[in-house]
Amino acid sequence: MAIVLALFALPAVAQEKNPTHALARQVLSSIQQQSVSESREYCGFIGYDNRGFLRATVPGPGTHASCRIKEPPPGWRITASYHTHGGWTERYDDEVPSTQDMYSDIDARTNGYIATPGGRIWFFDYQREVAVQLCGLGCLYQDPNFTARGSAPVRESYTLNSLSKRFGE
Repeated sequence: MAIVLALFALPAVAQEKNPTHALARQVLSSIQQQSVSESREYCGFIGYDNRGFLRATVPGPGTHASCRIKEPPPGWRITASYHTHGGWTERYDDEVPSTQDMYSDIDARTNGYIATPGGRIWFFDYQREVAVQLCGLGCLYQDPNFTARGSAPVRESYTLNSLSKRFGE
């Protein structure tokens, strides 16, 4: 998958006040359908390259329920991770970030962006330990098999503590 990410960010910046949010939305949008159709996560980093340009690493494939991000290029200053949650399944409560998603970003001291099978984008602020929806249901490609029936309602934001309670941890 070849993506020219330095140029990829330019159109979104005009639409989004936060250029990192804009780049995350574009990257997640570009990989969401493939992630859903393969029912696997894709992941990467967003940061500033050694020339000071905001860029994203090429998305790497994971499994249905995890993704290990490859090391960024030398000289990059990483500001966020990003990943998709793959295809919809009844086995996972994947319309919200998992506590594992949050702990990974806290440990790495980066913010995080997550795309869900229902087409939501979440932003996780690791310093405040709060996840907020940047855009709701259907804002990205949505898994044709997705259904909210039988799922817990999804709020606009969650703290790490409230997600722990949601997952019974």
